[in-house]
Amino acid sequence: MKTLSVVALSLALAAPLAATAGDRPQPLPDQQSVVSKSLLPCPGGLERFLPGDYYFCSAARNYWSGHDGLARESLKDAARWASKPAQYALGVMYFNGDHAEKNRPLGLAWLALAAERHDPSYEPTFISAYKQVTPEELAQANAYWKELKATYADDVAAPRAERRFDREYQQIAWATNFGGSVFIDGVTVPYGASGLVEDAPLQSGFSLGRMLQTQKAMYFYGYDSHVFVGDAELVPIGQVAALKSRAD
Repeated sequence: MKTLSVVALSLALAAPLAATAGDRPQPLPDQQSVVSKSLLPCPGGLERFLPGDYYFCSAARNYWSGHDGLARESLKDAARWASKPAQYALGVMYFNGDHAEKNRPLGLAWLALAAERHDPSYEPTFISAYKQVTPEELAQANAYWKELKATYADDVAAPRAERRFDREYQQIAWATNFGGSVFIDGVTVPYGASGLVEDAPLQSGFSLGRMLQTQKAMYFYGYDSHVFVGDAELVPIGQVAALKSRAD
């Protein structure tokens, strides 16, 4: 039986969860700088454009601070905005009982949502979990999955997140198109910042626009390729899992 891969609670961090739910997680020696950054306040301006990334950042901060309940709530907020890392984190937490009450069917349902774009970062973990559950657990996972889909599946959450981004981006489009400058709290540096030419911003509207569009492309990577169909069962990833099982 394969062991599920560990959950990442920072965009650049992959560390095993503490064995005891009440323990405060401890970073490995080479992760100290990453954890230190995750404990800094999350950029408020990011919430305007990609709230999924903002709440995922908040979850990482709460997790490393030992606030497990707040971390899970932030992950659910991020998942509502189609954050696949957040859905993956929730899946592993519930499936393994790591910093959450163990519930393998619920964990599998979250992992299915995380894997619906067939991202190789998340799909293998779903397949591993799928092959471990009993028929009874699978039936319960399907029930959870159908319930979660109404809020968190890409068909619902991704358009919600994309509309949010596009609406906010339109408010800075003039600077992007005509060479203006923009200040966004926690994302850019304001006028008159130390070390800058007087009244000169660190980031132009054009460069900020490129950065945001790059982040958007990464955030929604694979969205157009999702192929979940039907309501009866977890498909087609379940079929993929069965094929891989026969091939093993």
